[in-house]
Amino acid sequence: MIVYIERKKRKKRKKMKYLQFILTTVFLLGSSAAVETRSVIIGDSMYRSGFPFFRGNPSPLSKWLETWSGHSIENYALVGASLEKGWIKSIREQFDSLSFSPNITTLVMDGGGNDVMSHKEDCLKFNDRCEEVMRNSESIARSIIDDARKKGVQDIIYLGFYKLEGLEKAVETGNQDLSRVCQPSNHCYFVNPVYNETTNIGVKVPEMIGSDHVHPTDEGYKMLAQMIWNATIENNIVL
Repeated sequence: MIVYIERKKRKKRKKMKYLQFILTTVFLLGSSAAVETRSVIIGDSMYRSGFPFFRGNPSPLSKWLETWSGHSIENYALVGASLEKGWIKSIREQFDSLSFSPNITTLVMDGGGNDVMSHKEDCLKFNDRCEEVMRNSESIARSIIDDARKKGVQDIIYLGFYKLEGLEKAVETGNQDLSRVCQPSNHCYFVNPVYNETTNIGVKVPEMIGSDHVHPTDEGYKMLAQMIWNATIENNIVL
């Protein structure tokens, strides 16, 4: 009888250890899956709404991306941020402040718009000073993309510029420069939001521009989000 009871106890302990092993394995696998994808946003008011110097809230664009991806996205964008250093924490500084543990799988960003707007008079004329600002912006954008790849970021999505009245030349040049820097060969995908009459895709001006004549309407933000989302689907990127 004693032998029988002892055998039964050993069998029960063995069963409990096996159950513990299964639960531990499931937990670890679940934890691994949870950190498998990590998306991060850096940039300016395209991704962040509110007032300069304050964190604010995700912009309508960011909220659409969160809705379609089914989860919240780390968002370090700041209203008024430029690629170049300024009063607001720059996009370069936002990148430098990121933690890369766990690894960032997808980096969504923009940059250069506020660099141009801070030299708007020069860029309306598209003079030498404006071109210098844009060359500097391109150089900083390139450095972020290069450093992101070195740090193990799998994919980068870079949102370009839609047309604004008087700044058409600056927008065209900026998009050309950035699309040259951000190419699929380095796992960077450039999204050009300039309206295309043939496809009816892009930010239609002035219909999709708000009362400040700079930021999009809700419809414009949704269009930008849709273009970014399309880029993730076309290039098998998990957001």
